Amino acid sequence: MPPNDRDVTDDRQEADTRPAPDGVITPAMDRHNGRIVILSAFLHYLAAPVIYVGIVQAALCDRLGASVTVSNLPSSGYLLASVAPILLSWIVPHRRVRATVVTASLLTGLVLFLVLLILLFPFQDSTRLWVVVVAALAQGLSSNVAHVYSFQCMKRGTTTEGRARALKWAFSLSPLAGVVGSFWAQYVLGGGIENLLFPHDFAILYLTGIPCMVAIAILNSRYQMVAVKEESQPPLLPYLWRSIRSYWSVRILLIAWFAYLFWYLTLNAMPNLTLYAREALGREPQELSGWMMALRFGFKCLGGLLLGIISVRWGGRAPLFACVGLVGAAVLWAWLVPGHLYLLAFGIMGAGELGGVYFPNYIISISSAAAATRNLAIHSLVSPLSSIGPALHGGLADLYGFPASFSFGLTASILALILVLGLSSKPTSEMAK
Repeated sequence: MPPNDRDVTDDRQEADTRPAPDGVITPAMDRHNGRIVILSAFLHYLAAPVIYVGIVQAALCDRLGASVTVSNLPSSGYLLASVAPILLSWIVPHRRVRATVVTASLLTGLVLFLVLLILLFPFQDSTRLWVVVVAALAQGLSSNVAHVYSFQCMKRGTTTEGRARALKWAFSLSPLAGVVGSFWAQYVLGGGIENLLFPHDFAILYLTGIPCMVAIAILNSRYQMVAVKEESQPPLLPYLWRSIRSYWSVRILLIAWFAYLFWYLTLNAMPNLTLYAREALGREPQELSGWMMALRFGFKCLGGLLLGIISVRWGGRAPLFACVGLVGAAVLWAWLVPGHLYLLAFGIMGAGELGGVYFPNYIISISSAAAATRNLAIHSLVSPLSSIGPALHGGLADLYGFPASFSFGLTASILALILVLGLSSKPTSEMAK
């Protein structure tokens, strides 16, 4: 049903949406918004060393004297904060979707700035350590909100085919920027800048990420979207109960939720893969973190292209199956392959990490525009639940050695594969109202 005149006017004033007649997404909007997706992904990957909480943060905590368990806490904190989108789905009206993405991106830039300050000025290592952990929690809040609401912008600004094309090119070309950012991190952390001592070397990486987040905010302010009729919301608790009950009553959503959880628990082995360098190669994680990220994002380029082709050719379930299989294979590779070849695990994991794109894309593809934010927000509750994963991986490694962590990750990936087999291979929009 097309929005009434007042809805369209409000959207144009408040969110700069530009709906076509009858709320149809035009080819021009498809192309315009697709370019925003690609350019935003490019900048996001350029800042990857500090935006992707895991490798750099684990290496930083390790240098600050933390145990394996504590070095995994930034990843856990990042995931724990993912509860925010479900609350905002009740608060934020449809006309404020774009503004929410912009604000969240700017908040991520502010968090990076605060970590930069704590690393530049003379604080005790214990203080720096806990600031890094708390900052990861705050970054998890802002980044996950931006992630959920950017998908809603895509839902309302691109067709299914246009979104598939945008994701294919965004995640086959943009990870090259991640390779550039990773080599920059390797150069900085490897002593490439003369007289740049710890922790100022890590501070330089955070400094690089700040302008990228500001640019992403500016880009996202240009999304063009069709208007969605506003609905009055019930009080918070009834809204949450009704939303969760509605979500869990749809079998396909429920299966996807648990598959995403087990995929995430396998992906959470990433910090441990970093710290495993000390055993696998006899070298400090900081010395290799740039190479780890370069492999991670280099393989993601190829993975993004192949997964995009797979999605167009075989439907929404196929890339999920591939992503789950890849993260499980990465853990197995790190566990069994000796020497420097062990580092290829980061490339395999990087390609499988695109499940963070294709699982949400699957959810919005089977949801109506009005329900997409709510469904995606509930889907993202996997993240705070899986926040125990990095600490659990770290605890298993501290108590029983790294093979215990790898066994746990491999088991989780097998369970995810079984669940993905129960999903529809070609979901159609409007399956989940």
